[in-house]
Amino acid sequence: MGSELWEELAPRWERGRELLWDSARAVSEWLVDRLDPQPGQTILDLAAGTGETGFLAASRLGGEGRLISSDLSPQMVDAARRVATLFDVTNAEFRLLDGEAIELPDASVDGVLSRFGYVLKGDPPPALREVRRVLRPGGRFAFAVWAERGRNRWMTVPAEVMVERGHLAPQSESEVRLSERRNPESISRLLRDAGFGEAEIEEMPVAYRFANAEELWFFVSELRGPVALALEKLDAGERAAVREEIECRADRAGGGFELGGVSLNVVCSSLR
Repeated sequence: MGSELWEELAPRWERGRELLWDSARAVSEWLVDRLDPQPGQTILDLAAGTGETGFLAASRLGGEGRLISSDLSPQMVDAARRVATLFDVTNAEFRLLDGEAIELPDASVDGVLSRFGYVLKGDPPPALREVRRVLRPGGRFAFAVWAERGRNRWMTVPAEVMVERGHLAPQSESEVRLSERRNPESISRLLRDAGFGEAEIEEMPVAYRFANAEELWFFVSELRGPVALALEKLDAGERAAVREEIECRADRAGGGFELGGVSLNVVCSSLR
């Protein structure tokens, strides 16, 4: 998605951040543990969204350390600044940064985090080159990407309903190719080509759980990117039909609903 779409979605993500955070917090904890931030270091959180992953790292950096919480969307950066107060973070700097052209000096950060950012986009991905450039020699890069689309029902269930009913276009060839490269073999190769050492890659199941139909619909109609924006254009009757079909296809869990997925959690080091 382009930056203008993220600008439109940013207020929704801030409203729904607790639901998103509860479901995917374990991914952030894995990334921060593997990054292993130390007091006094400078850590960059790239495509930080509302910032929670970086804030977990900030607590380990001490008063002399610094977190750079960044996003391409100004509204996301503003949201992260507000959320930081909920985490009692006082050692963060908030920056508008593009992962494909990071406006930081060479070898200026000790570690980089990115949870579900578009770091694998492009051939070769410019974000990997840029992360390698801003990392100090031996610095760690810990990131998570969603496994290929077919393994993530939280993506496919809402989108397939919208495509079948003529409200969204099917995935483009470039989107399919990007999805197919989200596997350990492709990720390891891309990292080697970008100047990183051997990667540790771990699959982690992630489930978005919803207490009831209202919460499921909030997730779909507010937080699901292009699906949410397309739903806005539909009349009430068609929105109700889409909602009913999504409820039928979602998994049932504990009296509510669930849409599962798989995160690929990765950590590697820049070569010295």
